Order: sequence, then structure tokens, then C-alpha cells
Amino acid sequence: MKFPALPSQYKAPACTLGLSFALAFVNFASHSSLLDLLIGSKLRQRFPALFGLPKWISNITGTPTCVDDVTTAMIGPFPELNDFNAITAMVKLPVVLKGVPPECRYWSIQVFLAGGKEIVSGNQIVCDREMDLDGDGNYTLTISPDKPSSGNWIDSGDAAMAKMIVIRAFCCSSGTGWRAPSITRSDGKVVRMSGTERIAGGCALSRATSSGPVSRLRKSVIMNSALLLAFPEHARTVIAGGIGAVMMRKYLLRKVDKKMRGLLLGLRKLKPNVDVSMPAARASLGGSAKHSYFTMIYDAREGDVVVSGVLRWKKDGEDMFRYTSVTCYEFNALPLPSYYDDRSLTGHALPAGDKEKYDVVLTTKPSRKKGLNEIDVSKYPFGVVVVRLVYPANDEVLDVCKPEISFVV
Repeated sequence: MKFPALPSQYKAPACTLGLSFALAFVNFASHSSLLDLLIGSKLRQRFPALFGLPKWISNITGTPTCVDDVTTAMIGPFPELNDFNAITAMVKLPVVLKGVPPECRYWSIQVFLAGGKEIVSGNQIVCDREMDLDGDGNYTLTISPDKPSSGNWIDSGDAAMAKMIVIRAFCCSSGTGWRAPSITRSDGKVVRMSGTERIAGGCALSRATSSGPVSRLRKSVIMNSALLLAFPEHARTVIAGGIGAVMMRKYLLRKVDKKMRGLLLGLRKLKPNVDVSMPAARASLGGSAKHSYFTMIYDAREGDVVVSGVLRWKKDGEDMFRYTSVTCYEFNALPLPSYYDDRSLTGHALPAGDKEKYDVVLTTKPSRKKGLNEIDVSKYPFGVVVVRLVYPANDEVLDVCKPEISFVV
């Protein structure tokens, strides 16, 4: 497509700079998938996690990179692979939820205060093993200040305060449907969630076509072609806007990277390959700690790093936790493709016989030997590793199952 040359006496209008900035933002919104989030929704209502929710509340699907990496980091960094979450806006309670139990390893429904602040008193979370099912195999849950005469119930506390409802489903069975429940207020109005229905993918990360560099380039070409057709007299301005979009994205990537490094290395002050950040004790969370996270910083730039932990533990014939997983992350909050949980980890029994342990090697030169747990960190040899422990029986489990990280000399 050839555009007419501008006359030599052409002078840019006074609004050229403003128009360039506006076009740069439009380009950036399309380039980064942000436009997909903005269209058809009120940002705060539909994606409340954009406004400062803690990192463990993510609105990312089982394949986190189906959204652009910058947007993913803004919504909720460090999502677990194959982790499906849904979030409501601030809701006036009481409400009644009706839904189908997802096919997964763990799922729960929890109520939060504004900003994702956890409520540490009362019954604020109901998990799968605590949920009584109806005769048809579905569940009904009431969230209200007063306990109903029967059925599942979450204490909403002060009825005058709006709350936020979060639904988690970890390790969904591949290919199965995941559907958020219907939520109805006492006045009959229906409450919408940020995610309503998805298909669970495999545990391995795969770059979605909507987020790859080729797709982003295609979006930019389409967007700029449309702008050039609409404003042929502002060809230079449109081109400047496109360049500005690329620069804006690179700037935000650096800001996100700096923020995450500051959070993990500055605030937590974790020493790479040595320190382990422990999860909060159950008592400090009002007994609602149904899953716990151990966080470590790995540095494999000079050699391999080994993460060791407890794969299984039985005491008096009872499992002391449901399952565990090991995931590595870039500092911009996205998970690396390799991923392990207790179904894929190769372990070894301890002499006592009641525990089974595992070793995961973080390496830049994977050997791909059968039976060896390896995560290829060659693209990101310096990052974050998170070990999740779901349904720990008590605080003793957190101490006994504390993972170790060490540098292989």
C-alpha cells in the first residue's frame, strides 16, 4: 500500500504530539492484549486484581501466557500452572452460590475484604473436602452474616461491608471443563465473575498464539494499517505512535522486572540458593491455611541448583498433606515451561519408611535422563522457585516438609 507523499510545505499541527501519544497508547493496548481486557468491561469491576491484590490471587488461566506477559504480571504474578481462578468485584452480601465441583486436585471458595485482604477470624473459606454436595452432585453455598439452618456456609461478617469472592481450582484434569458457579444476591440480581467457563489444558506451559511475538506484530500491522487508512495525512504521526508503543512496552517490562526483584530480594531479603521463605502458621490465619507456599531464590548461573523436599508423608496411615508441586518463575512473574507435582516427580523412600523425598535439579544444561527431575532454567538462570503444599494437616507438617535449596559444587 502506497501512501501519498506529504507536500514540502506541510507543517505538523499543534496537536501532533498529543495525537502521537494517543496512537502510541492504542498501539500498546493492542500490542499487549490490554485492549482485550478493556473492551466490554469496567476494569475495576471485572479485573479487580489489577488494583493491588496480593500475588497469590491470580486471574490467569491454566496456560498463563495466553495473556501478554506485562498484563499477566499486572493481574497477578506467580500463577501456578494449571491453576484456574475466578474473582468477583466487591459484592454486597448475602449471596447464594450454586455450581458443579471442578475435576481437579484441590478447589476452594473464599471471601476477602477490599484489596484482597484476608479475613483471619471466623469461617471465611470452604474447601472441596468440607463441601457437602446436593443430591445431584452439585453444591450450594450461602455467604451471609447469619448461619442458615442447613447447608454449606461462609461467614460474611459485617453485612454493611462489601466483600470479594475468590474461587480457586488447582491442577484441573486435562481437557475437562471448568465452570464458575452462579451467584445470586438476596434481591435476585446475578453477580458476574471475571472468568466463567474454560477448558483445562495440560500441566506443561505452551505459548498461546495470542501472546507470541508474531501475533503481536500481526496486531500492530493491522492496527497501524487501519490508522494509516483513517489518517493518511498523519502518516508520520501514526508511525511515531507505533514506535512509541514498542518503547512503552519495553519500559513497562523493565518496571515490572525491577518491582519484582525489589519485592523478592529487597523486602524478603532472601539469599539465593540458601534461604527459604516459610508460609504463615495456621494459627495466624485463623486456621484457614488450606495450602501453603515456600518461596526461594535460585541462581544457576554458575552451576546447578538442587531443591529437595518431601513428596509424601503418612502418619498413622493418614496422609499429612494432599499434594505438592515445584514451579520456577522468571522475575517478571511468568512460570517456566517445566513443572512438577507429586504425580510427575520421581522420589525415593527414607529409611524410616513413612516419608518419600524428591530432588529437583535446576540446570542450564539439562541431561534429560529418565527418572531425573530436571527443570531447564537456561533462559532464566536467576529467578524464583515456589514449592506448594496443599492441605497440610498442621503446623508440624510445614516444619517437617520445609524444602531445602543448595548449590551443587
